[in-house]
Amino acid sequence: MSQNYSGATNSALENLLFRQHLSATDPHTSTSTVYIQSHPAHNLPVEILAHILNLLFPEAGDLNGGRSKSDVAEIYRLRMVSKSWKGLIEDMPTLWTYVSTAYPTAVVRDCLRWSKNHFLRIKISQILISSAEALIDRLQILQSHSHRWKTLEYYSTTGGPDVYIHARNFLESPAPMLQSIYVNLSAFTPSVRVNLAGGGAEGLKHLTLKDGLLPRSSNLLHGLETLRILLEGTVPAKDILNIFFKSPGLRCFELSCEGAEGQISPTALATRSLDTVAASLKEVIIHVTHPQITTHILSRISMPSCESVELSGDFTTLGGDLHTLDEALAPFRPKIRETLSLAGRTTLLVSSEDEFEWSSPLEYEGFQFSFGFSGTTLGRLIEWIRKLSATLEAPPELAISLTTPHRQTLETLGEWDEVTKLRIPWMEDPSTYEVDEVVSLADFLGDVQVDPTKGLSWNFPNLQELDVYSAEYDPLAIFGMLNKRYLPDPYARAMQGLGISIQTPPQIDLRVKGTTEVGDAIIMTAMEKHWGVKSLNQGELDESQFADE
Repeated sequence: MSQNYSGATNSALENLLFRQHLSATDPHTSTSTVYIQSHPAHNLPVEILAHILNLLFPEAGDLNGGRSKSDVAEIYRLRMVSKSWKGLIEDMPTLWTYVSTAYPTAVVRDCLRWSKNHFLRIKISQILISSAEALIDRLQILQSHSHRWKTLEYYSTTGGPDVYIHARNFLESPAPMLQSIYVNLSAFTPSVRVNLAGGGAEGLKHLTLKDGLLPRSSNLLHGLETLRILLEGTVPAKDILNIFFKSPGLRCFELSCEGAEGQISPTALATRSLDTVAASLKEVIIHVTHPQITTHILSRISMPSCESVELSGDFTTLGGDLHTLDEALAPFRPKIRETLSLAGRTTLLVSSEDEFEWSSPLEYEGFQFSFGFSGTTLGRLIEWIRKLSATLEAPPELAISLTTPHRQTLETLGEWDEVTKLRIPWMEDPSTYEVDEVVSLADFLGDVQVDPTKGLSWNFPNLQELDVYSAEYDPLAIFGMLNKRYLPDPYARAMQGLGISIQTPPQIDLRVKGTTEVGDAIIMTAMEKHWGVKSLNQGELDESQFADE
């Protein structure tokens, strides 16, 4: 490390600590006020100064968490200000417990020495490492301290056979004190199952596996509370069942994989008997290409305490159908219906003509659900949702987020009485569709439907909120829609006098993007006073209005 430190670093840190008369409280000391002269205040507890330095140079400064190289360099420059600073900084173990292979080798050694016997947070990344030899050198240095590892983040590395050998040896080092592991094993061949931490870490609570699985003999699963498996291939069903056998205390489980059939046999799918009970599980997240994997897991594992379910699947694949998923969701139906009844509203995100996500509002404190579908039709999905809601006293209101005014999608949604809110969060490029596939939302909402028996009605008959804030819409088009959708009272009374029934929609809460154009501003004023408008919001978007999305 260069002996030339920056005078600006000394001045900046002194001013930063002094200008606010910063106070920092340690659980074992009273509140102290920091005053920096030419050397650190000797009456300031080291723990307080370490806490302040951790605030100034946070461990969240790096892209994926951890202290950045530039912040470490600043600490080194501060260390060179004086002997007092040097002694204090080197005597702050908690300042050096985070170690990254992005640091120079000398800094890695300093971190291990100055952190004394404290537990370590380790991050392995090949970013900015000039050679495989440098990475291997740092892996070996850190491996000798595996008994002190508290958290481990291992990101994919590239290199020759030597790198893979040392990386595997590093990952399989006994690390009994580990509490959290994130590993990306994409650099290893799929057949390799790395025996992380030597197969045992009694205190391990959180484990994330990307592109890799554990050996079935591993004992890492026994005390887990959180397990996330992120794969780009298939996952054997017996591996999933093994997880729940070995992890009775598991509270959160996530499986995200893109594969074909997940090695699930038809016999296994036909078996309805449960294999195990996940009594502690509160949250389950399953994002898979093939919904048979989801069906298999939900059919074979009981989750009586589950408070949140998030599922998605591609129903164009062989055997993927809503009926099968519906059967697997049978244990959750009472909770889903309770949410529908008590929350009173759900959200349907329509990303394209065959990609949908139906979810409960986030602000609801009860059972949460989110179901993502692709490859099925909107009509089938609506039928399924209505089936779930059939036993309720009143169907829940539905908030729709729509990214493309696709004709067929709008025609399907427009007949749905439950839709009370319509939001256009953004607009996809309509040029990706045929000309006759995309319609103007303003025209669609303004189109009158004539029925000999029912009289006059409009699409989305119960729409109460319309938000086009984030999309580009002509205010004049919106105003024209209001004039078509809400007939003036004299016209309405005259038509009713002729025996023509009119199903007038409820007044609408309208959110549109504000404008500085004089002509548009005049239209906005007229829009605000329109008899069909309950309220008009043209200011900044209040994100809390859509917290459930």
